[in-house]
Parts: sequence; structure tokens; C-alpha cells
Amino acid sequence: MLFEREPLTPAGRKEVLMRLFGAAARRGDEWSAVNHVPVEVLAAHGDFAAHVRYILDSARNNRALSREHQRLLHKAERLLDSLPECIIETLPAGPEDNWLQLYRKLVDIHGLLEDALPDLDEEEYMAIVQKMVQLAEAVAASAAVEVSAGSMFALMLVQVHLNKYENPKPVRRRTVRRKRSPKKQQAKPAAGE
Repeated sequence: MLFEREPLTPAGRKEVLMRLFGAAARRGDEWSAVNHVPVEVLAAHGDFAAHVRYILDSARNNRALSREHQRLLHKAERLLDSLPECIIETLPAGPEDNWLQLYRKLVDIHGLLEDALPDLDEEEYMAIVQKMVQLAEAVAASAAVEVSAGSMFALMLVQVHLNKYENPKPVRRRTVRRKRSPKKQQAKPAAGE
């Protein structure tokens, strides 16, 4: 060969995938930096927060809840209080920044509500999740990172790469059972003797 090519290292692959994700997720030139919170985001946040606060207040008045459930409700309320700041930080964040912060916080709130309120009925649970999805959609529509099929596929590739090279699964070793030698088996007395 005239030119020898260097094989791409795992770190190099990660860099290529991150650039691919950045190119797929960055909004076009028509998007201008958000210096305010859009009305749609405010409305979706208000709808979600009011609904969850109503549920938290109702659950807090239930004297049958254990201390653990009360602690989880309080933690969910603190996360709910931090959502406006998360929204403000998520909207202008680029692909190289912490643009997933709001979505992760919503997932954390969902998990806390699931643990703290195990006896929610289907209708109430569906209402919470729908309002959560509406808030995520409203933020995604105005954020610097465009959530599209291409950007999400590139993000999945990055995640698979990170799982493979940065969090490898431990190798499970097989235990080899040794067979007894024929001499030891003959020396063993029979059970009936």
C-alpha cells in the first residue's frame, strides 16, 4: 500500500460519534438562541407542576403513608421545585453541553412518584405521564438540541459505544469441575457394604 492508514481507536470512534451526534442534533441557522422561556413551555410546566402538586398534597394528607413514602414525596417536591431552573439551563444547551438535564429530572420525578404512590390508578398515572411528555415535547421544540430520528439514532450509537468500551461487562469465568480419578472411585466403599 502506498499510504498506511492508522486504525481508529475507541477514543477516536467516540469522538467521531459525538461529532455525528452534534451535527445531527444542532438546530439549523434559522434557530436563534433562546433568551426567554417560550409560552408553550411555561404552559406545559404549569400544567404538569400544578397536577403533581395536587397529587403530592393529597398523598401527604393520607395518614396511612409510611415515613419512607413521606420522604419520597418530599424529595419529589424538591425536584419539582428545581424544574424551572432546569428548563432555563436546558433550552440553550448545545449537543456538547448538559442538554439532557431536564429529561433526566423528569425521569427521576417519575421514579419517585412510582415508589411513593404505589396505589395510583391507571387514569391518574396516565394523566401524570401525559403531562410529563407534553412538557418534554414543549422544551424539545424550542431547545438548541433538535430531537429527531437522526439525532436520536446518533445518540444511541454513542450510548452503545460508551457501554461497550467504558463500562464493559465483567467476564464470567466458567468453573471447571474435575472428574474423580478412576482409582479414587474404586476405593470408595459402596453404600450397602
